[in-house]
Amino acid sequence: MTSTFVRPQAPWALRLVPPLPAFAQRILALASQEDVSAQQVSELTRMDPSFSAELLRVANSALFGVRREVTSLSQAIVIVGMDRVRSMAMLLCVNKMVRSSLRIQALRRVWQHSVATAILCEESARAAGLPRDEAYTAGLLHNLGSLGLMSAYPDEYARMLQVSDDYGFDLLKTERDLFEIDHCAAGAYLAQDWDFPDELAATLATHHDEPEAGVYSMDNIVRICWRLADSLGFAAFSPARVWRAGELLDLAPALRGGWLGGTEEELRSALQERLKESPI
Repeated sequence: MTSTFVRPQAPWALRLVPPLPAFAQRILALASQEDVSAQQVSELTRMDPSFSAELLRVANSALFGVRREVTSLSQAIVIVGMDRVRSMAMLLCVNKMVRSSLRIQALRRVWQHSVATAILCEESARAAGLPRDEAYTAGLLHNLGSLGLMSAYPDEYARMLQVSDDYGFDLLKTERDLFEIDHCAAGAYLAQDWDFPDELAATLATHHDEPEAGVYSMDNIVRICWRLADSLGFAAFSPARVWRAGELLDLAPALRGGWLGGTEEELRSALQERLKESPI
């Protein structure tokens, strides 16, 4: 069971992380209200053309299979749902945070890994009967601490990843040696500092724990799926243990629904196709 993560004192390494954009704060707050209407949210989204365009793109994507082109923001919000709007707002936050650091290939791999994990979490949630948008968000943000540290110290974090890969250093220990915090604790801190749900912060804090067999909680799905992303060729850094896709899915057989039921090569191909529709 996921436990509440207790926020530590503000770590120095996160002081240079960009603040949550004001527009994203307003979208998250509004879309979280139980009685909010699609019209209210659409009026706010019009203030950000890039967010509006992305919302319409998602509503018209193959994911929702609409028969006619969606051109109305209100209609797009109804189609994708408030949970997806919240997920997209979180994506907006992280995308803006890491944009400048994606010029470095090592850091671009961290972002690609996060998006691949989000897609795998969403498909796993579909098979396991868990909330898909919540799973997508948890997968996307599982490395929020890494994304935050690399946005604040892009060159230093990229060198740390390279050295860790070259010499087989333990990543979490190396992060603590250099930044006095590892990316698990850093992600949980940022999630709570930005008023994301406590359950999400706890998932971020524990995502490097070993996955458990037969457990279909959100935090265990994330533990399986980020390792699955690694096994399919989307590793952000060298893992302490190399897993095979089938080995991971055997831990939670119910996840083998949809395209996750294919061979390893079919899984890789399906994930690559889904990544073409996702922002990277």
